Amino acid sequence: MMKKRTTRLISCAIAGILVIALLASMLATGLTFAGAAEDVDELQDKLSSLEDEKAAVKEKIAELTQQASDVEATRAALQSEIDLTKEEISTVEAYIDRLQEQIDVKTTELKAAEAALEQKEEEFALTVRTTYEQGDSSYLEVLLNSSSFSDLLSRMEIITAIMEDNKKIVAEYTAAKEDIAQKKQELQDTQDDQKEYQENLSYKVDELAASEAEQAALQESIEAYKAESEAEYDRISNEMQDVSNQIAALSAQSAAAGGVPYSGTFVWPTPSCTTTSSVYGYRVHPIYGTVKFHAGEDIPASYGAEILAAASGTVTTAGWVSGYGNYTVIDHGGGTMTAYGHQSSILVSVGQYVEQGQVIGYVGSTGNSTGPHLHFEVYQNGSTVDPKSFFSFT
Repeated sequence: MMKKRTTRLISCAIAGILVIALLASMLATGLTFAGAAEDVDELQDKLSSLEDEKAAVKEKIAELTQQASDVEATRAALQSEIDLTKEEISTVEAYIDRLQEQIDVKTTELKAAEAALEQKEEEFALTVRTTYEQGDSSYLEVLLNSSSFSDLLSRMEIITAIMEDNKKIVAEYTAAKEDIAQKKQELQDTQDDQKEYQENLSYKVDELAASEAEQAALQESIEAYKAESEAEYDRISNEMQDVSNQIAALSAQSAAAGGVPYSGTFVWPTPSCTTTSSVYGYRVHPIYGTVKFHAGEDIPASYGAEILAAASGTVTTAGWVSGYGNYTVIDHGGGTMTAYGHQSSILVSVGQYVEQGQVIGYVGSTGNSTGPHLHFEVYQNGSTVDPKSFFSFT
């Protein structure tokens, strides 16, 4: 009973020493690859951050896609997604390279451990064979054949040393097998991880190609839409110019008829708003970006705001006119006429005489317009003039 207990104690001690040695070995390996592990963690964090950022961009793309008028912003968002996907691909490739480095190291360690195991197997087989051949009875005979007490003690020390050495060999063999099993599992885990990221890389490459194709299609659509819009804009501009020419001709006829030229001042046509958003003269068009002559003043009054007759006169036009939308023209005599475009509704009719300051309609965004405002024009002696010259505050 004492022998078994002693054997267990010795085995535990040996196992403890082996565990400490194994831990020391693992610690050394861990220190060797601490830098690589940090690189992998950093790459994983970066990839996660990129995926979160790209998810936010995708939400923006979804929102912008619903806004047909904002295709440029959609295109910019798509480019942002493409740039993020490229960065993701680069990060995944770097991560796969780090995993390959770990795989190479773990494969080398595994081969070394397997070679060490072969040597332990030979020692283990010899120990088993010797123990079987000698057995406990052989050790007992050695002790009984002692010539003296001191000889007995010497022989006991030798037998104990042999038994301890045998137990050490068994423990080392067991530890070597466990070490190989652990290294195989670590290698398999790393290989599985790499395979997963390689599949992820393939997905991201396909995603990049899809995004680039979508952007190319969108760009083509933008260019086609722009060309179509510009053609439509030119058509409407020509129609508006025709209308302006007709009004200018009427203004010239009125001046030639010898009427009294208008010499008074105008009242501001939108009392709720006294500022202008686009003045008389050449300007960059707010929709198409082209430089065009702007024949009036744009007043950014709110939708439904009252429009007043700038001066007394007779209504010559009241209705829908091409890009002007709801449009009213008033003849003030002597070749002076005023025009009011983009109204939401008109309150006067052709031939009606209106007083200065009378409400003739309401502000809107009809025709070729980017938002609620009044387009106000002044004609004099056959051409448009700067409206502000007719107001006392200018």
